[in-house]
Amino acid sequence: MIKQLSFIVLCIILCIIGLNSKAQKQYTPDWESLHQHTPVPEWMRDAKFGIYCHWGVYSVPAYGNEQYYFYMHQNSESTDFLMGGHNRHIEMYGPLSEFGYHDFIPMFKGEKFDADEWATLFKESGARFAGTVAEHHDGFSMWDSKYTPFNAKEMGPKRDIIGELGKSIKARGLKFITSLHHENNYTYVKVKPEWAANNPKYAKMYGCLMPHEEWLQMWLNKSNEVVDKYSPDLVYFDAWMDQIPERYKLDFLSNYFNQAQKTKQEVIVTYKNNDFPRTIGMLDHEMFSPDEMDSIPWLCDLTISAGYHRSWGYVKGMKLSTHKEILHKLIEIVSNNGHLLLNLSPMADGSIPQDQKDVMANVGVWLWSYGESIYGTRPYVVSNEITADGKRVHYTRKGKSIYAIFLDWPGTEKQITLSGLSSNNLKGQIKSATLLSVKKNYDCAFQETVGSISFTIPKNGRLPSDVAQVIRFDLM
Repeated sequence: MIKQLSFIVLCIILCIIGLNSKAQKQYTPDWESLHQHTPVPEWMRDAKFGIYCHWGVYSVPAYGNEQYYFYMHQNSESTDFLMGGHNRHIEMYGPLSEFGYHDFIPMFKGEKFDADEWATLFKESGARFAGTVAEHHDGFSMWDSKYTPFNAKEMGPKRDIIGELGKSIKARGLKFITSLHHENNYTYVKVKPEWAANNPKYAKMYGCLMPHEEWLQMWLNKSNEVVDKYSPDLVYFDAWMDQIPERYKLDFLSNYFNQAQKTKQEVIVTYKNNDFPRTIGMLDHEMFSPDEMDSIPWLCDLTISAGYHRSWGYVKGMKLSTHKEILHKLIEIVSNNGHLLLNLSPMADGSIPQDQKDVMANVGVWLWSYGESIYGTRPYVVSNEITADGKRVHYTRKGKSIYAIFLDWPGTEKQITLSGLSSNNLKGQIKSATLLSVKKNYDCAFQETVGSISFTIPKNGRLPSDVAQVIRFDLM
């Protein structure tokens, strides 16, 4: 008996050691090893909605868009220009021989930046993951970096923005994300001899003044530093990763995934175009979303800005999308197995403009009220349909519940037929149909046929939202 117990205990110990060994697997910088990584963990599939910000030195001139760094250097001979940015810069600040982009840094003070206020706004708005740009194309790091003096701790705000914000976001139970856009810093602007930027002391900001191999090592060092110091749950990359040689990308990915093993995080790296395999990262679509369901979960990033600016960074006179437009896009994205990352645009002083706060307050109201149709859902058999009378409907599912999210109010005492809820699609019988509302939900009469479900909202069923109305169908 004692021998049998000893044998059982030994087996249990070996199993525990084996499981622990498996959990602590080490990634090596090669694609075969990296393919072991789960590209989109369940926390992201449940979260659905996130917020980040474009905030940096470009917020000081606040003109054109967040790529002011590029357009200020494009003269009349260039085919790349935006809103007369080059001529305006000279008129406002002086010629490039006297006033360079680096001269904006002392004006970038961030004196009103409050990490707790930002994080609270993100949570109130219904986000489940949040963060900010860690470095844009301009070579200015928003964290306390030992690899470049051009960072927010040593210059400008003289604060570790990424460190402070990461702490506040995590304290509110949200996943923390950082975005890195510096992969094209080396090629983005070619400094001319007569510019004030043509000075060795600015080399680590303008990039192209450095030897290429040295710059590539700095790219890797900075990227790893963000991961090692701040443990983001998601690292977002912009569209120029093809400018980074494969070995540097492999080194970063293996380090990130190994760090996540140590911190027990399920991390995500996003990419655009074909920069990474879909078996390793999460594909991101910038400013558009597929109109058909994708079997592999994906991300869409949009900015709150609207109109001809469509800027990601704050610009004077910027117009905004409405809360209704943002939520309709979120509903559409989620029904197609996607996730939305929405960008806000703080001012140079670190404050988020009130008009952006107002939009997000109303986004939050809808998500806190009807979020059960978004959070934790998975795609239904079909993503959407238009009813016979022209009402737009999107579908999600969770467990034994199917959510029909109407972008147009179907009205009361009218029979609405949904062909998407056919018996072939449902694989079960409907138990109840419920209109979700603000103070009380309403039971809806319904009738099943082989090819559809018809339901009617009762006479006393008040319009629950000016954004979208949710009918929940529960299966037996």
